Amino acid sequence: MKRGANKKRVNYYVRIFQHNRLLLLINILFAIIISAGQAVIALLLKNIIDITVSGDMNRFTKALIFNLVYMAAFALFCYLGSLLSRILIRNVIRNLRNSIFTGILRRNYQDFYTVNSADYISVLTNDIKTVEENYIHPLSGIIESILSFLFTFVLLIVISPIITIFLFVSLILMVLIPGLIGQKLQVKQEILSGGYSTFTSKIKDIFSGFEVIRSFHLFRYTKKQFDAENDTLATKKYKADRLFVLNETVSQFLAVFSQILTIFIAAYLVIKGDITMGTLIAITQLAGSFVMPLVNVMQNFPKLQSVAPILKRMEQFDDYADQSFQGNVEPKFNQSIKMKDLSFAYKEEQTVLEHINLEFMRGKKYAIVGESGCGKTTLVKLLMGYYSGFEGDIIYDDISIKDCEVGKISKLASIIHQNVYMFDRSIKDNICLFNEYSEEELEKALKNSGVDKFLPAMQQKLDTMVGENGANLSGGQRQRIAIARALIKGAPLLILDEGTAALDQQTSHDIERKLLNNKELTLITITHKLNEELLNKYDQIIYMDNGKVIECGNYSELYAAQKGFYQFCSA
Repeated sequence: MKRGANKKRVNYYVRIFQHNRLLLLINILFAIIISAGQAVIALLLKNIIDITVSGDMNRFTKALIFNLVYMAAFALFCYLGSLLSRILIRNVIRNLRNSIFTGILRRNYQDFYTVNSADYISVLTNDIKTVEENYIHPLSGIIESILSFLFTFVLLIVISPIITIFLFVSLILMVLIPGLIGQKLQVKQEILSGGYSTFTSKIKDIFSGFEVIRSFHLFRYTKKQFDAENDTLATKKYKADRLFVLNETVSQFLAVFSQILTIFIAAYLVIKGDITMGTLIAITQLAGSFVMPLVNVMQNFPKLQSVAPILKRMEQFDDYADQSFQGNVEPKFNQSIKMKDLSFAYKEEQTVLEHINLEFMRGKKYAIVGESGCGKTTLVKLLMGYYSGFEGDIIYDDISIKDCEVGKISKLASIIHQNVYMFDRSIKDNICLFNEYSEEELEKALKNSGVDKFLPAMQQKLDTMVGENGANLSGGQRQRIAIARALIKGAPLLILDEGTAALDQQTSHDIERKLLNNKELTLITITHKLNEELLNKYDQIIYMDNGKVIECGNYSELYAAQKGFYQFCSA
């Protein structure tokens, strides 16, 4: 099982680059050319020193011209290689962020809200940045270092096998240490990632409650909370950075120490006459190119290890598959929607709905009433396919919701909540939701929702920007826009979940009356406003209590029965 999980993680390490394979291959090709070119510089230095010692001015002039041309070409390849590397990193990060964002949007309602929205923000910002800094950049560095090491190794073997053997002994020591540090660093990085999520969540919570903070003068308390979270995050970051510093310091010390010893050995061979002074310079240059790539690998490999928990977390968002409903039949609503012996619980010990049997006929009007917490909203969310894991069945015409492609239920129904979300765009964008509608359709929606009542006072009319989540609008204006967006959609089923609660009584009454008079529309209203005139217009009133349907009937029937609904109205 563990082997399978590790294999899957390795696949995800590689899959990050799947949309940029050609660009990755070109980058590797340039890395090969640059690494080979860097190794050849040692031979050029050897040649220059040996020519200088010999005193041959003609050979020296030719070598100088050749070296200048070579270095100009090498610099050009280095520039192109760095540029291609930046393009690859840009593309990979962009695709990774897109892929994770798409995975989040694919989540069903139930799964989406099991995760704090701050975690989504954190994975798209902090975690993406960490992957770029601790995986993509280091991986690029490791590939370049390995290639540089291989070319250097070949030249060292040719020049001096003895020194190559000594460098290999140093190499063994330098490989062992980062492996020990890397495991601890992985744990610290996972803790840091969790710290970023917690910090983002706290900040989001503080900013969301800004109005309450100002109204109740909670500045000192809020600052204290922020300082505590800020200090905690800084401490976690420091503990991770401390291990990075330790790893880099030890690696650099071993690298410098081995280089110094290599120079002494090479100098001894020059004194003995076994090698030339030019060869000494070449060995010194190659020793650096032999050791430093390994230092880079040692410094970067723990970083690769440290992102394993972050990549695992990203994979959970990226690879999300909706397991709630597996059907692929397109739902239809030409006749009715039935709930058969429907029961639902968020948790085993927390039953919300029990044995619900209802039928909603197309074109009819239904009001669901009852005390807060009796299951009204949960009932309509089940109707919309927001939750799975229920007992019983929901049937659209003759098709069970379990066989339906649940995502398409939203085409049949519009739901208006009491809490309305507004995009930071124009009024028109928030009504049309970036779809194209005719002027006639738009005017009709504006009129039936009451948006036309406040629109003339807006300086830019439909092009007026609403601000972040409708900050430039009143609660009633936001509510009317929400109703307009539902009406213009033209879905056969409209659900009002306290959808007119933020409106004044007269406006609420007018809008609800227009909806009730629309013969083509199937209306399900959850309401606490017990207006006798309006309730009389509903074909059926459903009275709920403690997750059960207690009574069903029209207003006159239920009121005359003087049971639960009557008592609820009289309270």
